[in-house]
Amino acid sequence: MLRQPLIRWLAVVLLSVCLLTGCTLVDRLSERLYPSTAMPEEAPTQVAVEPPVEEPTSTPPLTDTPTPPALTATPPPEPPPTATPEPERNQQLVYARGGIIYRGDYFGREAVEAASVPQLEAYDFSQGMLGIARGRSLEIIDLLRGSLFGVQIPSEGEVGYAQVLWGSSGESLLYAAMVRSEGEEQAPDPLAGRYVDLKALTQDGALLGRARLEGVAGVDLLHYDDARLVALLIPFGADGQFRHAEYYDLQAGELLRRMEIMGEGEVAISTDGRYLLTESLEEGKARLNLYDLEAGPDARLATYAHPEGTHSVSHIWSPDGRYVAYLLQQGSSYQETAGLGVWVLDVASLEAFQVMEEPSLSSALQTWTPDGAYIVGHHRGEEGDTYYYAIRPDGGDRRILDIGADARILGWMAPVGESVPRVVVDAWHVLFLDAEREPQIMADVVAQYVASSRELDDEALSEQLTSYLQSAGWPTELLAPQLKHLSEDLVVAQLPTFTIYALGQGSAQALVNADLMLDARLSGNELGLIFGYIGASAVQPAFILFRQAEDGNWKPIWTPQGRRDWVSTDGEILFAGEGLGKLTVRGSSFGLDMGEDEVFAECGACPHAWLSATWVRDGDGYVRQTDLPVDAPLSDAYWEMTERKPYAVLREVLRRLRKGLTVGDLASEAAVSQATALGLLDSDLRLLAEEETEDTVTFSDLEGGSRFSAMVLGGRLVRVEKLGG
Repeated sequence: MLRQPLIRWLAVVLLSVCLLTGCTLVDRLSERLYPSTAMPEEAPTQVAVEPPVEEPTSTPPLTDTPTPPALTATPPPEPPPTATPEPERNQQLVYARGGIIYRGDYFGREAVEAASVPQLEAYDFSQGMLGIARGRSLEIIDLLRGSLFGVQIPSEGEVGYAQVLWGSSGESLLYAAMVRSEGEEQAPDPLAGRYVDLKALTQDGALLGRARLEGVAGVDLLHYDDARLVALLIPFGADGQFRHAEYYDLQAGELLRRMEIMGEGEVAISTDGRYLLTESLEEGKARLNLYDLEAGPDARLATYAHPEGTHSVSHIWSPDGRYVAYLLQQGSSYQETAGLGVWVLDVASLEAFQVMEEPSLSSALQTWTPDGAYIVGHHRGEEGDTYYYAIRPDGGDRRILDIGADARILGWMAPVGESVPRVVVDAWHVLFLDAEREPQIMADVVAQYVASSRELDDEALSEQLTSYLQSAGWPTELLAPQLKHLSEDLVVAQLPTFTIYALGQGSAQALVNADLMLDARLSGNELGLIFGYIGASAVQPAFILFRQAEDGNWKPIWTPQGRRDWVSTDGEILFAGEGLGKLTVRGSSFGLDMGEDEVFAECGACPHAWLSATWVRDGDGYVRQTDLPVDAPLSDAYWEMTERKPYAVLREVLRRLRKGLTVGDLASEAAVSQATALGLLDSDLRLLAEEETEDTVTFSDLEGGSRFSAMVLGGRLVRVEKLGG
């Protein structure tokens, strides 16, 4: 199994080899640690390994720290001739390159495309199963069957990074998310509100168990025993340092035990999760620390000291846990001066031998083949020569892998036939996942998608974007994305999080924060935008006029802010005619400030007067069409716009009578006399309209509780009477 968590390394193997004498050293592992000393079965082209000769003194105690062996310079073996018979290996090498996953034979030859995956960051591969974590999204690609499954992992906060690790049986996987609680962005403590959420999940996303680690910056997942639901990990703090390894019971959500470990930088664990390796510096000398994690509190088995002035990198364990392969380098871990080759450490004898020269400091070891027959490395030469290679631990049969210098080896899997379908991960899906919690990046992705999908209409685009946004965790339950094409190069879109954008040339500009996009119209280089806010009783519409600047950005040039005769409360704003020359605005009296002229107190559920007006273009803005003089009172402007309904007529008649103004044909003399006699002209009396019908209004005195009825016929108040005697 190969993995790629926060700290990338796998396991370490060491095979004792001697090429100077022309013979192969035998296994010298301790029977106390390993019940069998047989090497993996070799192919016909490999050098045979003689059975070990048991000598009581041949294996030093594992708790000893032996004297470092001298560097044995072994010249790199010559590549085998092309006529050398190839080993028959019943495994397929899987690797990624350029967004495509390939599977070939044992060495990656005759490769075919198995999947298209745009990005591989936090992933783990195990025998044909590829798990990919992208924030709260988890994708599982089954290369054995050619299937893809995705699921959203619930989170109580913002997921900054996630990683996955397959369990030892491959039946389930471990998901770890670095989470920041909502509202903790400005906390002085860098770890305040941060935690790691561990979740054991089935292959279809069902939760098996979980644990939560508070106050840590992250973890390195080392091993997951899915049979027992136990996770082994190393937590680290804000400084990136680690000091211990921990076991967590995911079923109980509890810490099982903690082990102090020495080391810095890389940590490598054996495939079965039992043996751990770290590297530490003691008085300037680099040492490898070997731990048996099942040995209890004092888990350290042994230490191996590197030759003076050297250190190692790229530690990888052999599949059977007997050996560690690594790259030896001259100098300290911060000031490397030269590469000293590929080496192998025999864990039982604590003896190291050189496998081949590797002078480049940029090279790395990748893995062992699943049968332990080859070490696979990535050579990155100083002169630009870069390639993957496989070499036997005894230094023989070195070969270049024809998989591409920029490939990424995932691992091996059981062979499958050509009938298995190719898995395709939608590239747009990945881009939306990568934009999680980043509204501007998400909007730019939407702009790019819209620009590349000219064949889709606005409704189809909205449906597809809804699917992408939902799968990426964006909220679309209350409102799906809204789009309107205004030209070939301009689309106005309402997107999470309640923002309206102008989309053009693959980028997005935020225009305004709003709950709804109601309408938009383009005329030349000017854009009129009608939008709305969802209120308690209705949508509250608003309007902005934009003009495109020379830099391509849209700048607001006019809004009705401050215009008291612009009344759109609970109403609507519509474009009238062609272009942007005229607007129709309609709204209610609810919330109008009438000052001393106010007669009725209005509530949301009460009857309201309705006002409508036409606004025409005047320079860079709009003015209301009116027959009133410029210095007319605001109350006259309101009445000019008011629709002549019963409540509005009653309201205006009582306002005028209280102000001592004439009512003209708005009321009969009888109605005026009735209103006066009932005390309705008292300026301190506040009324509340209860109900409005086609020709009547029922209203009451808020303080006295008296109730009244008024009749309005043909826009004229004809009768007012008190109800209930």
